[in-house]
Amino acid sequence: MIWKDKNVLITGATHFIGAHLAEELVNRGSNVKAFIRYDYQRDWGSLDKLPLHIKNKIEVIFGSLLNPEAVDFAVESADVVLHLGAFDMIPLNINIRSYFEENTIGTLNMLNAAKKHNLQKFVHISTDEVYGRAERTPIDEKCPLKAQSPHISSDIAAEKLVEGYYLTYNLPVTIARLFNTYGPMQAKDAIVPTIIAQGLVGTQLLLGNMHTIRDFVYVEDVVDALLRMVETPEVIGEAVNLGSGIGISVGDLAERITALIGRDIEILFDATRIRIQGADIEQLVADTTKARRLIEWQSSTSLDVGLTKTIEWFSEHAGI
Repeated sequence: MIWKDKNVLITGATHFIGAHLAEELVNRGSNVKAFIRYDYQRDWGSLDKLPLHIKNKIEVIFGSLLNPEAVDFAVESADVVLHLGAFDMIPLNINIRSYFEENTIGTLNMLNAAKKHNLQKFVHISTDEVYGRAERTPIDEKCPLKAQSPHISSDIAAEKLVEGYYLTYNLPVTIARLFNTYGPMQAKDAIVPTIIAQGLVGTQLLLGNMHTIRDFVYVEDVVDALLRMVETPEVIGEAVNLGSGIGISVGDLAERITALIGRDIEILFDATRIRIQGADIEQLVADTTKARRLIEWQSSTSLDVGLTKTIEWFSEHAGI
């Protein structure tokens, strides 16, 4: 695909992955629109952390995914939609109904608009959490989806809406299931920034379940994969895992980060950081065979390199 002058809409663009996508697309010459949930502060989120020459080339549309007219306006002139609006880690601190509506009704409105305006490609960004406590590891795309929490049930429902629009209307959709993406500009309540923030300033590091195993993939690799998914016709109608294929426990991750920071930090257990009973998933590691086969992609940034870049960014932007 020739990205120059392509009209690309990113929903949920305040998320750090959306900001990295926007920056890469601007660099490729695309016309980028960012659909952002309206609040009275008109907060740009992670987009505000981009260089000014990039920000000035992004058209921001404030609205709600729950408003079909606002969604229709945003999608009308788009060639491609990257739908991050329903993507997040499990937000157990927010109202389940609000999260469910944003995921399901918001995605439904996006799909209706995409169908109406004959979109060239719709990429729905989902999460590895839809697998719940998977029957096997590494997890391939044939593993059953399990709603490990009420919040995750809405992520699964959103995926099924996307699947339904493909099977019924032949809408050119694809689903990206992201494993633990990390990198510069990530929200500080995510695990990697949480460890880095504590490691840069303190002598103690407080963590919850340190035995949990996750698959960490650098954000630039994920951006590359998502754009390949737009470019590849063979991926239409498919769900594809995007991860490194390598698992690491949270405890080992903390030790790796503190070693890279170069400070002597005591790692301690904090029971207040444990998820509610029944919602935690012990192990999520991707089988990336399908991504290698369909979009000729695999994660190319090693964990140490990605963490070093992330540590450097947070060190330079400590006040943000």
